Amino acid sequence: MNKTADIINLPVIDISEGAEIGIATKIIINPIEGSIAALVIDDGKWYLGAKLLPFAEIAGLGESAITIINKSAILTIENAPALEQLLSTDVTVIGTKVLTKTGRIQGTVKEIFVDNTGKIIACEIEELNGEFSSIPVERIMTFGKKVLIVADETEITTEAANTQMLSTPEIKTPETVQENTQENTNDDSAKKFDEKQRKYLLGKRANRRIETDNGVVIVEQGGEINEEVLQKAKLAGKFVELSMNIQ
Repeated sequence: MNKTADIINLPVIDISEGAEIGIATKIIINPIEGSIAALVIDDGKWYLGAKLLPFAEIAGLGESAITIINKSAILTIENAPALEQLLSTDVTVIGTKVLTKTGRIQGTVKEIFVDNTGKIIACEIEELNGEFSSIPVERIMTFGKKVLIVADETEITTEAANTQMLSTPEIKTPETVQENTQENTNDDSAKKFDEKQRKYLLGKRANRRIETDNGVVIVEQGGEINEEVLQKAKLAGKFVELSMNIQ
């Protein structure tokens, strides 16, 4: 498992000639596949345009260097239109906000972990309370330019429980009571998270004007977010939009 911080700034070595080709300066994300498609390489000749190294062409990814079989693996923008499109899309993942499917902000992505094929296997996030946690790729629904959409943990738990119910007859046991207690605990956790999100937003200011679908102003640009604004946003179905546009 590798994290992007360990990849950026590594030298790229052509093992057929034993020569350094350049330095990895940026990752290019394929948001559809959820993987690193390529690396941007600085070979010191910026005036000739960006150089790209497809992740599939990497022979070795070590602590001290990235190795390739031959320098012919390095492509120019002109020779890699698909990678150029991904580069221009500029989905970075790191620095994006993490939003659950049900509209709860969980925090901000601080790091990406990938396997040796470049496939993203987890994201490290900084939660609203400053704590760090990891989100496995199984929870990630969309790699967006500004937002990472994830499934709620309770949703995954519920889906797993429903699958179990379809394959197993219902038996009323002490374990059933425990499961019901767990569901209540999950509901309490969701309420606590909603309260944490509300406190996080209160006092912030909107970085643009937010309106209802029929043009009624919820908050002006630069306006302070208070309880009334939050209530209007929730009733109008604009809570997520409001949450994503704060200063």
